[in-house]
Amino acid sequence: MHFNKKSAIAVFIFTVLTIQFQSCSEDDIVTPPSVHTDAEGILIMNESFTDTVLYVFRGQFKSGFDTLKVPFGTISPHWEIFFINKDTNKIDPPAGADYSPGFTIGNSSIAQIFQDDPINEKWAFHLRGISTGNTTLVIKINHAGHSDFTTPLIPVVVDPNIIGEAVGMKIYFEGNGELIFRDSSGLISGTGFSLNTGDTTEHAVVKFFDKSGSLFTPPYPQYDINGVIGNTATAGFINEAPSEPFVIRIRGISPGNTNLILDLIQGAGTIYNSRPVPVNILP
Repeated sequence: MHFNKKSAIAVFIFTVLTIQFQSCSEDDIVTPPSVHTDAEGILIMNESFTDTVLYVFRGQFKSGFDTLKVPFGTISPHWEIFFINKDTNKIDPPAGADYSPGFTIGNSSIAQIFQDDPINEKWAFHLRGISTGNTTLVIKINHAGHSDFTTPLIPVVVDPNIIGEAVGMKIYFEGNGELIFRDSSGLISGTGFSLNTGDTTEHAVVKFFDKSGSLFTPPYPQYDINGVIGNTATAGFINEAPSEPFVIRIRGISPGNTNLILDLIQGAGTIYNSRPVPVNILP
């Protein structure tokens, strides 16, 4: 029998390559499954985690929790993002540096995203009201170059009748602008009120600081102020509303030192309490 050496070598090479290819196909080439989040909805809550602001599950908005309401000219309260799994349980945002939120505003001339700390608090945000009107927000879970979860268009309303979160206060005399008391970022300045027994101060204007450090005056009568005097035998509080909302006066009743705490009121609820403002009534 004639032996063809070239044919034998070719068969041997083909056999080896086939075995190697099959081995690689079955054992060595492994594509790990993608790790995705279990999010099927989104839940936005306030900073203290006590109130739900927005609730969306499988594209359906929950009535009463279907719109983000933003103050005009300042920032919204601090909002925290959570997600909802298939069992409608609240779950934390995904951890890891390869996960990040994506925010898309429909019209950035109406509202814009503001974050206190995009690195360490990336799943928290505010909305800043640029102009009054309606727009939309889409929130995504970005992961490894794609989106693991995308919300439907979330309605956003910028309304001049909505205020930012009051975190400080300033009181000054209406006539000459003299500072009476200021509480901004925990820093106190001003000596408070000082007047004689039987006298009443000039008109004093009350304004509030939001988290961005901007001063604002809430709309009246949706919002109002109430003054609580520590010792009502020493001094009295006068609210000039409705003729002059957010303007106050102090009346000296008897010599002594006391203090004033101002409450910012929305309806029947108090949404801000000031630090004590010194009140000194001279003889």
